Amino acid sequence: MYLKEIIKTWKKPLKFESNFEIPKNEILKILEAGRFAPSAENQQVWRFLVINTQKGKDTIIQSIIAKDPRLKTTLQDVKSPELRSNFVFSTENYNAKTDKYKDFIFKHHSNDIDCAKSASFFILCTHKSTISGKIFGSTDMGAAITNMILMSYELGYHTRWVRIFDREFIREKFNIPQSIFIDAVLVIGKAKELFDTKEYKRKDFKDLYFYNLWGNNLEGRSLQDESINYQNYDIDAVDAIVDRRSIRKYDENKDIPKGIILELLKAGMMIPLTIDHPYLKIIIIDDKEVLKQTAKSAKIVVQQSHVRKVPLIIVVAYDCSNNSPGFYAETDTGSIIQNVLLRAHTLGIGSCWIGAFNRGNLRKILNIPKDWHIPSMAIFGYAKNYPKPTPRMDLGKICFYNSWKNYIEKRQRTILPDYHVLSVSFRKFRKTRVSTILRIRKVGIIKGISEFENLY
Repeated sequence: MYLKEIIKTWKKPLKFESNFEIPKNEILKILEAGRFAPSAENQQVWRFLVINTQKGKDTIIQSIIAKDPRLKTTLQDVKSPELRSNFVFSTENYNAKTDKYKDFIFKHHSNDIDCAKSASFFILCTHKSTISGKIFGSTDMGAAITNMILMSYELGYHTRWVRIFDREFIREKFNIPQSIFIDAVLVIGKAKELFDTKEYKRKDFKDLYFYNLWGNNLEGRSLQDESINYQNYDIDAVDAIVDRRSIRKYDENKDIPKGIILELLKAGMMIPLTIDHPYLKIIIIDDKEVLKQTAKSAKIVVQQSHVRKVPLIIVVAYDCSNNSPGFYAETDTGSIIQNVLLRAHTLGIGSCWIGAFNRGNLRKILNIPKDWHIPSMAIFGYAKNYPKPTPRMDLGKICFYNSWKNYIEKRQRTILPDYHVLSVSFRKFRKTRVSTILRIRKVGIIKGISEFENLY
């Protein structure tokens, strides 16, 4: 199914068909889609636990019914968040009594429970708290979740993304190490009837987007006024997931049409956020001077030259001033960015996810309030090349089946363990044009390459 069609028809389930069994080979395909998400420095810190036994499913259901104990925190003194690169929203930054979104956070929780009780299986989404995992693990997980939702839809199933559950209860019951951060539960099954799904409510542009600077509202019609002239490639969701690359060489003399920008923004608006209220903002930057200043912020040790050569940058920030969605906003951010990156690929636009930048400088450039954290930004432009695929850890190393460390399939052994300091470097020498269970063609071989010869 074409990615653009999935985005247009994306629905969220309200209830699943009871006792419907999804074959293991299709479960593996959903996990495989998650494995092909981008990750910081290709660290691939995700770890997925598939649960489809009745005992395990009952445990997950209990955790969802128990809600999230963190949302009951009633500290008298709430600390102002220190918004560094490794910031994580915590109970120290939160007081349930003064939560500005408390009337909305549990609004759809009963649907979470209904779906869980009739689910075919669950995917417990976690990541390793390594150095990279502490900074980027939750946003990387958001990208993987987007891929798995898309793949579920491609296979004829629906997925409910559950954020509100008792993580420590699950940790204890499944013996998950303290070094593992628990992000979300994906509840997957087959919607019983058409009325048991609901279309995602597209957000209002003015609620979600700013244009070039904080507070400068974006009107959808301002992008529609220009005549839309662009190529909309009919690319399947699977091909977008497998073939999309991080681009670092761009054509500096070619701007992105307003019509394409509008399509990218629509893709960002379709992600099922924690609540349908503006705890998260996206700044669209195409002004030459603001782009130049933003590029200067993308400098930690050395200047990232590719950031200086693009016609479009998207910056995401979320509210850290005592609100419950802050616990889940990092993952929400990653999901939004991945959906936009995939949609960009189908429009012939190259992209790169940027995590290493000076957040303090960028905050000043864009006038972002001091209590809004900036987890990520992404750059877009017409690519000069099409890089080789990055090597992937096999499912046998990152996916478990019904109990922790019960690998879902046989692991492919390598010379160095995955946690070795040199493992990422050695991974670069592996053959990357490999087969995937998602399709017949190998990774790195594009169907109808002539269609893309002017893109990459």
